[in-house]
Amino acid sequence: MLVDLHIHTNVSSRCSSVTPQQLVDRSKELGLDAVCVTEHSTGVGAQVNYEYALERGLKVFRGMEVYTELGDMLVFGWPEKVKYYLFPFAELRGEVEKRDGLIIPAHPCRGISDVRHRFRHTLDEELTQAIVAIETRNGAVTRKSNDQAERLRKKYGLFGTGGSDAHHVSHIGRALTVFEEHIGDERELIEALRGGRYRAIYGDEVFGDEVSI
Repeated sequence: MLVDLHIHTNVSSRCSSVTPQQLVDRSKELGLDAVCVTEHSTGVGAQVNYEYALERGLKVFRGMEVYTELGDMLVFGWPEKVKYYLFPFAELRGEVEKRDGLIIPAHPCRGISDVRHRFRHTLDEELTQAIVAIETRNGAVTRKSNDQAERLRKKYGLFGTGGSDAHHVSHIGRALTVFEEHIGDERELIEALRGGRYRAIYGDEVFGDEVSI
């Protein structure tokens, strides 16, 4: 099952130009089995896209991306609107765990100039105690950054996910998560992410140069 696990749309992410229609049309054009909408700090956009896509034959999983002092986190299972900037990680972890949700650090090696992206060769102990996977294929960063994320994944014995981090329609599908099993909803997605029967890839491994970074 081919899933782009990290997409932003203009419904709730001001930095994105992707409309719900473009999300559906492009994803179906590429042949994706599903996408996950992860707006910044809110689940509203994901819900809007879920409802729009449902009527048009595309599966949309609902998540969000939350800024914390330990980095940007993809959150599954807790769709509440949260503080936009530097939401305390301990508080986020507590709320997500109460709901049996899941946290996955996004683009953990994107850069070192921002306090939220300072991890290059190590991960904070508080973080590693709370996660089972990190994003190792992100379509909006360099392959060098993704390679370092892959090294961190191996160092800490984590699973790796892939998502385009698309903010423009042409970026959808640049990175993907390939699941070995069919996933029907967010609860099944969370369980699949915990189970580890998936791998992160670049989109050009499936679609060619059309979606290369």
